[in-house]
Amino acid sequence: MLQRLMDRIEMMIRQIRQIKPAAIWSGVLSDIKDRWLYATIGGLIFLAFLFFFGGLVNTVPIVTCVVLIITVLIILFTGKKLQRDAFIIILSFGIIFSLITPILDTPDETAHLARAMYLAEGKLTVSNLDSELSISEDYKLLKDQSQKTIFVNTLNIPDSDVQQNESNGLKATNAYSFISYIPQAFGIGLGRLINLSVLWSFYLGRITNVLFYGIMVSMAIRLTPMLKKVFFVVGTIPMAIYIAASYNQDAFGIGIIFVTFAYFLYLLNKANHSIGLLEVASYTGLCMLITLTKFPFVLLILLLVFIPRDKYQKRWIYMSGFLAIVLTAMFALVWMKSYSAIPHPFLPAGVNMKEQLKFFISDPIQNSQIFGHNLIEGVTNYLMLFNFGWLTYGSNGIGLLYLFFFGSISVFYPREFAQSKLARFGSLIVILGIYMAIELSMYLTWTPVGSSIINGVQGRYFIGFLPIIPFLLNIGPSFKQLKPIQIKQYDVMTTIVPIYFIIISLALTIKQYY
Repeated sequence: MLQRLMDRIEMMIRQIRQIKPAAIWSGVLSDIKDRWLYATIGGLIFLAFLFFFGGLVNTVPIVTCVVLIITVLIILFTGKKLQRDAFIIILSFGIIFSLITPILDTPDETAHLARAMYLAEGKLTVSNLDSELSISEDYKLLKDQSQKTIFVNTLNIPDSDVQQNESNGLKATNAYSFISYIPQAFGIGLGRLINLSVLWSFYLGRITNVLFYGIMVSMAIRLTPMLKKVFFVVGTIPMAIYIAASYNQDAFGIGIIFVTFAYFLYLLNKANHSIGLLEVASYTGLCMLITLTKFPFVLLILLLVFIPRDKYQKRWIYMSGFLAIVLTAMFALVWMKSYSAIPHPFLPAGVNMKEQLKFFISDPIQNSQIFGHNLIEGVTNYLMLFNFGWLTYGSNGIGLLYLFFFGSISVFYPREFAQSKLARFGSLIVILGIYMAIELSMYLTWTPVGSSIINGVQGRYFIGFLPIIPFLLNIGPSFKQLKPIQIKQYDVMTTIVPIYFIIISLALTIKQYY
């Protein structure tokens, strides 16, 4: 074994020696020649929107320059391998977001930070006893510095071993498993291990979270045999990167959802009689994992039975998909009962699930009309994907532009494979089911009894099913029908435009705080 390792090292050394500096320089020049115009446009878009949003004059020059340089470099030197490009873009812009976004200034980050710090101390489950819900005193120090930037704070101090009670923040995360906080807790723990200050341990936790998200998106792109560009586009949507660059567990949830749907597409495009029991079990395991972090998306398990039966090795393996649905449903119910045993500490006044159900049943026709109206109006929550901070700043106009961009890709992007009508029908059922489940959960758990408006629904809740929409709606031509120049234009559009939306979102954030 040692000899094989030495042989591989020797082979790598020979390969490195064969690399000629002239060839490297030629490749660099080729990249610049192909993409310098897009890089220039990207830089101009960043500066223009910074000016339009009113932040150019007062912006800290070093922040603007760093973001501008990184933007240009990313556009210049991506475009070769899609999964690698996605990882580089998510990690690079995610690190920028993690550093320029003020302390605890993303949705629900205070509670998610508390849970990550709790896990970093080896505590897996949230207790119902307040006396057992203690975390480092550093949490209070960070909370006291909320909305302070990386340049203005008093957190460059050693971490504290003092414990303090933090029941409310921890109980607010009880609906999520500790699994979805492992990346953030790892960052905090690593920061403490190498003696970083409280400030830099905090930022390291953000960075490890976005690192994990980037890995998940890259895995999804590599795994799926179709819609790779779609996964790239939705994986790099600014809100997803922004959320991943915080302590929010949505990064884990969205990443696992992408991998799960990519695995479904992988199964769907396998040869006939090739799906075995192991694949069914793997998909079921992924859906159970989703249950622990993004509960409504457990409905992805239904897609198993919409894969054509001919794809399965045996009829009984296809039928096992129905058993998988039952087992996943039972698992979901057990998990729901487990986490609902601890009431959410920040519920609005008047919220009561049992009373809400009684109210709905008291006049089902009228209340169904009200609920249906909320379902239709709830689509506009999509625009919140371009509201940042604690939903305190953003641009609905940019949201509309992105809607046009994503809608065009969803409908008209070329097809790699003929898509199964049965699977598309199943995807429609799943999308509608997830959407209704999100709205219903917020109606029962976050809306005061008798209210005619469903409270608490945010656009980021729907990021997970964005890759399913193009699978359902796509009517584009086959790639075989296109000329090489047309394929190249599609490639450029789906890799460059998402970066432009990210830098516009960065301009919004810089304007807001600097």
